[in-house]
Amino acid sequence: MVLFVTAVALELAAVYLLLRHGLWRVYASLSLYVTWLLAGNFALLVVYLYFPSVYPSYYWHSDSIDIVLRLLVVWEVFHQTFPRGSGLNRTLSKGLGIAAFCLLVFACATFWGYQNYASLRSVHLALDRSFGFVQAVMILGTLLMARYYGVNYGRNVRGIALAFGGWVSLSTANNAMADLTNSFLPYWYYLRPLSFVFMMAVWIWALWVYEPNPPIMESDAAALSQWTEEWNRTISTARTIIRP
Repeated sequence: MVLFVTAVALELAAVYLLLRHGLWRVYASLSLYVTWLLAGNFALLVVYLYFPSVYPSYYWHSDSIDIVLRLLVVWEVFHQTFPRGSGLNRTLSKGLGIAAFCLLVFACATFWGYQNYASLRSVHLALDRSFGFVQAVMILGTLLMARYYGVNYGRNVRGIALAFGGWVSLSTANNAMADLTNSFLPYWYYLRPLSFVFMMAVWIWALWVYEPNPPIMESDAAALSQWTEEWNRTISTARTIIRP
């Protein structure tokens, strides 16, 4: 109960920080996810206190929705790392989009064997394990690409990305262990919420002050790609003009 109430309090604080100074406009996808966390966990707390008989079913279904909505955080990190209109976005967006689609297909394929599981808990753990792994890979891939191209992170996105990536990775490993052996369940009941509370605490630290990513210094490769694209567009326009 202490962890439950602490998580709701931290989510409320995060919503307040996003509303303060209009940060929700800058981090719209993150704001939507944090709002979902606050509403969903508050409703979960009410169900736990007043409708304990339906709590297990409500918990697993709401957590399955949460697994999908985590992609909002992945998109926020990518969008802030490679903002629309930058040369790196034009160079990398298509390739990374294809990679993201392939990872989602992989997650669906690995989850397809869910009929082998006998309980709703096992189905959820399989869902979380498949999509959590993919989301962790997406965050790690974005961070590695940013490092390769020399993109610097501000306090906000750095804290959001590292805390979220760490929590998703730990949650995925945790769920895998819980699904392999029941002896791990007592630890899973505490390890996962503890890591979530830690993630929310880091998010509050990251959002305490507004520190966005510094402007991107385009690498030589990205600048060359942008110049090539503009040159090809110019040649195409010239051919159209002189065509009889």
